[in-house]
Amino acid sequence: MYIIFVNFLKEFFKCFSYSDIWVFYSHKNIILKYKDTILGPFWNVINSIFLISVLSLSYFLFLNPDDFNSFVYRLSISVFLWLFISSCLNGFTSLLEEKKDLLNEKKIDIKNFVCENIYTNFIIFIHSFPIMLILFLISDFRFQLSLCFVFLGLFLLLINLILIGYLITILSAIYKDVKKIVENLVYAFFFATPIIWSENMVSAKIQKILIFNPFYHFIVLFRDPLMNNFEKFYQSFFISVLMIIVIFLINLKINKHLEKKTILYL
Repeated sequence: MYIIFVNFLKEFFKCFSYSDIWVFYSHKNIILKYKDTILGPFWNVINSIFLISVLSLSYFLFLNPDDFNSFVYRLSISVFLWLFISSCLNGFTSLLEEKKDLLNEKKIDIKNFVCENIYTNFIIFIHSFPIMLILFLISDFRFQLSLCFVFLGLFLLLINLILIGYLITILSAIYKDVKKIVENLVYAFFFATPIIWSENMVSAKIQKILIFNPFYHFIVLFRDPLMNNFEKFYQSFFISVLMIIVIFLINLKINKHLEKKTILYL
């Protein structure tokens, strides 16, 4: 077990050390995807802004809130981050199917494709940062040194996505139903996670149930430091670390029994 653990870690570190492979393919994918557009990846930002505008207008018309500016800022952070997470998760389900020709030609570690998918979506996600910065500057929140915790939260999110992505990628290649399961779970968790609603809007019992929602903790780790709020940050931090350990152990089993057989199912 120890040897499997060490080898699995070495494979991940090797993947990060030789990042040229997935960085190259990621840039190539983005260029090909947006080559006939003028705005390129900014179209994703525009689509997000449209969604945020519709939700904000509905919130304003039906609830007439006093904290409308804070709501728009909070909603924007949540939506931008959710679109990044959901794009990664949906991308994992068809990753090996899209790369099967490349896998048949060359011996490439599957983890490179997982990192490529996350990196591609992260580049698109970065295009939303100027919008979040503008909203932060016009909001009532102020710059504090504690804002640096957002990078810690983002780091934990990326580690979790890599491990979850590896798991989904392998299982999706072997069990074709996983693709539809993930798609439906993404839709369900969008409404089950406080993105368009706040934790304060629900009862204490529902707030306790939120602890079992992994996406809630991902949102908190990134959003709350940007809102000068650390009430739930440390709880989400420890739960995210625990998730990394648990998913890593599951991936050890996957790596041992299924990864080498994956190509046979494509």
